[in-house]
Parts: sequence; structure tokens; C-alpha cells
Amino acid sequence: MTDEDIQIHGDYDSRFEPVANALRKQVAHYGGGGAASVYLHGKCVVDIWAGQARHDGARWERDTMSICFSGTKGVAATAVHILVSDGLIDYDAPVARYWPEFGCNGKEALTVRQLLAHQAGLHKVVPLVEQLTDILDWDLIVGRLAESEPDFHPGTANAYHAVTFGWLVGELVHRVSGLPFPEFVQKRIVKPLGLDGLHIGEADGHMDRLTDLVGLPPLRREGAAPLPETYCAPAWAPPGLLRSLVRRGLTPGNVSELFTHPSFWKACLPSMNGVCTARALARMYAALSLGGKIGRVRLVREDVVRQSAEVQMKRPDRVVLYPLHWRLGYHRADALLMDVPSAFGHFGMGGAGGWANPELELSAALTHNGFPLSPSGQLRSVTLTAAVYESLGLYRGIRHTLRHGPVIELLPARAPLSP
Repeated sequence: MTDEDIQIHGDYDSRFEPVANALRKQVAHYGGGGAASVYLHGKCVVDIWAGQARHDGARWERDTMSICFSGTKGVAATAVHILVSDGLIDYDAPVARYWPEFGCNGKEALTVRQLLAHQAGLHKVVPLVEQLTDILDWDLIVGRLAESEPDFHPGTANAYHAVTFGWLVGELVHRVSGLPFPEFVQKRIVKPLGLDGLHIGEADGHMDRLTDLVGLPPLRREGAAPLPETYCAPAWAPPGLLRSLVRRGLTPGNVSELFTHPSFWKACLPSMNGVCTARALARMYAALSLGGKIGRVRLVREDVVRQSAEVQMKRPDRVVLYPLHWRLGYHRADALLMDVPSAFGHFGMGGAGGWANPELELSAALTHNGFPLSPSGQLRSVTLTAAVYESLGLYRGIRHTLRHGPVIELLPARAPLSP
């Protein structure tokens, strides 16, 4: 299929033709479908979609929602900033002030700031899981995290908490607000902003709006048998780590089975299973691009938005190696070969997610279902972002990057050890 074969649906300002072209190319290259949305000065200037939402040929529609994998973390971080705005959370307070059971085994002084900046040393998920279905049990996992010992002294390094971030931040929100995390998101983000589709947990009631994922079987929307609670390691699996992982169901085949099962969409996994329209995610970030307020709705205090966007470090990450320039729950949001210091957001596997740029009062989001497990899919976010800046006549490529200081801090300052 060529770019010319891809029909763009929806509306966009004519100067944003590069964004429409980028979406055409991505759908043609990766298959499936996708959607993109851009807000400028609080107004939606791009709201487009294209391609197929399901393996049976069903088209992507205006209300189609798709998983944004780790793009979910940006919503989870925003939930914390809302509570900071309410005066209920202090970034520099110990997490244990709000979650007393957490304050043990070297985590007594671990702060909310360190947690949001991936400096907690609690990034390893394998020790928390005895069987694959454990990750669907909120209370079980947060209990195990509360008892865990950090992998390094909090604040002395950063390691991307790819899966555990959602439980850690989500339980913090739960403890402070008194609301289950999915309910908090609906009450404090979705309803005030009038979002047409954003769920983290309890999305099983909206399976008709969810996309199939290219490369995986169709979602089991009806008649799905319960997931097995135990897995048997085959005789050929050697003793040791490999056999242990297989026994726990931590295999690509079992994970694929999980991703297509209604129980996965019902569970609350704020690191990885948020579903949304691109329009909804871009509108949330639009509020942040405008100092926390869009229209008459104040989502986050302006000073809190500024604090949340401050870079906490530029050192390489221990997990992804690349320096993600962690903010408080957000990371850098660059265009292809273009560093954009004022932009922040969060993207997930395959490049789905969104960002805000307060300097330009600009935000954007991308959702898709096209071969999301491909490492090259990460390029989708930076190429679409480049198209946004190209539309505004601002894209300068590598020259812009070279003017904006060190990308990596080779000798970062180390946080002092607590007594």
C-alpha cells in the first residue's frame, strides 16, 4: 500500500498538511491505522484519523480508542500534579508520609520527586510477579512494592520504571485522594476537560471502541475463557532463571494472550494499558501547554506546571541508556534531530503518546495500532512531532539540537546519602 492509498478523515488547518502526510506515511508503512491531534493556543487545529482499527477490516473512526502503552504514564503523572495543586502532596515529602507501609527497607526518605523522576530504584518487575496474572491484582503488587528494597540508593541514579511506575504513582494518588485510580482519572481529568475517550482500567466496558493490535491476535471481545492462573514449564526448559520465568508465564506468547484478554483491559495498569483517542490526550496536554488551564477549566496550578516541567537530570538512564531528561513524570519530547527543551510529555512502545510545549502553547498526540512492538516504531512520535514544527515553520533539525547545551551529563551530581 502506498501513501496515496491512505485516506485521511477528520479536519485540520491547511498549514498542518505535513502532519496529515506524516500520518499517511506511517499507516502505509506500519499497517493498521492511527490518529493524530494538535492543539495550538487552546484550539484544536488537527483532528485526523486513517486506516483500519480491526483485523476484520473495520475502519478507524472518530471515536476509536487505542492503547498508548507507556504514554499512559503522562496521565498518571498529571494526576499527581493535580493533587499537588490541591495542596495535598509535597514533591519533596517522603512517599511514606502518604503511604506509611512504603517507609521501610531503605525507602523511608524516598521523596515524591524522586519517585516521579524514576530515581526510586524500584524498576524491576520480575521479582514482584510469581505468575503472569499477578500484574492484574492491584493490592497484591502494591503490597509487594511497599515491602521491596530499592536497587540503588534513591536519588543517586535514574532507571526507567517501565512497569512499576504506574503502581507506585497510582497508589500514591489512591492514598491521598481516597479514590481508586481509574475513578480519580475520570473525576479529575476526563470529566472536567470533556474528553471523549480516555480510560486507565475498566476499559473492558468499551471493547467495541478498542483497536486490534497489528502483530497480535484480535481482541477477545466476547466469550473469552478465564486466563490460566498457573503455567507449566516444558520439560526442555533448563533449571534456573529461564525455567522460573516460563513457569511464571513471563513469555512472549503468554503476554500476547494477556494483551488480547478482557481482564487486561479491566485491570488498572497506569504504566501501560491506558486507552484514548488522540484528541483526548492532546487536549489534556493542551491544558498543560496553557499553564494548566484550558477554557474555564483549571486542571493544574500554573506554578505546578512549571515545576513539573523542570529537568531533574540529563544523565543516561540505567534501563534505556538514552538520557531522557526526566521531568516530574514526563520526559523530553523532541522532534527528529531537533532538541526542544521547552517540550515535555510521555510516549510508549511504538511511539503512541503526547506532549506539551508551554513556550508555544502547543500540544500534540498520536495513537495507533500499527505493529506497536517494533523498536523502529519509536520513530513515529519524533517524526510526527517534526511534522508539527514543520507546519509552523519552526523545524530546524540537527542545527537546533547543537545549540541547546549538553544532551548528556557525564558527571552528574549525586544526591547526598541520608543519615
